[in-house]
Amino acid sequence: MSTTPVNVQIPSSPDAPVLADFIEHAIRAAYVNRAHLKALPNAWNATGVYVLLTDDGTGRIYVGKATDLRKRLQNHSNREKLPWTRAIAMKRDTTHGFNSAEIGYLEGRLAAEVEAVAGLTVVKGKTDSDTTLPLHMMLSLDALIVSMLAAIRLAGIDIARDDGDDGPDSEPTKVEQLQKSIPCAVTDLVSAGLLAAGETLHLAQGSVRAEGGVTADGAIVVDNVAYSSPSRAAAKALGLQSSNGWTTWHVGSLSGPTLDSLRSKWRAQAKDNND
Repeated sequence: MSTTPVNVQIPSSPDAPVLADFIEHAIRAAYVNRAHLKALPNAWNATGVYVLLTDDGTGRIYVGKATDLRKRLQNHSNREKLPWTRAIAMKRDTTHGFNSAEIGYLEGRLAAEVEAVAGLTVVKGKTDSDTTLPLHMMLSLDALIVSMLAAIRLAGIDIARDDGDDGPDSEPTKVEQLQKSIPCAVTDLVSAGLLAAGETLHLAQGSVRAEGGVTADGAIVVDNVAYSSPSRAAAKALGLQSSNGWTTWHVGSLSGPTLDSLRSKWRAQAKDNND
């Protein structure tokens, strides 16, 4: 079971925001009640993304971005019709922080990830990321989503999502039956250099064509949502209940190798290394 390291600072004043530092990605989050926004320090006149939470049982959440988080939250408090009670402000705890292009991308990614959780509804916010950033920057920002989702979970919001399993494989050969005892995930293909982070995956079924992107940690992003299971990603892309993503995702183009063929190469290499 993986964990996300975090340092939490709880102030003595009940009005002051609780601060959480997500160490791995240098993300600082401030948890503040709507009634106590004035207690948010000037250090939060910073660029970042934020989430507004409701406590009315509807699961409604607002995801937004701002070049001045403190000012933006105050504007929401004065004008917003959504009955939000708590806010999570997130900024980069580094010398330069985020720029406007980066928060545009993160807003879309975070909104899509939240929308994919059963029982939660994004009331407003971008549902498509700013894709004008260079690929290496998007991959770097994708890694931050883990800490940002952890920040939402720390607020008591259940963000668990069932990605399903990888579905049944195609009928294995005798050699493959022997190799199946060696488990393999997409992240293993990336680590072995068989699949590059940032690579585009393609699939087609009937008249449906879809694409997905590979992240540095081996997830497949479809419609701005990252899936650890290639089969769940394929099912989402095709609008189906299930699909074997290992055999339907092709690397680079529809004529490119399947993930299943790369998995076979990885298993063969792993078997040779173990012999």
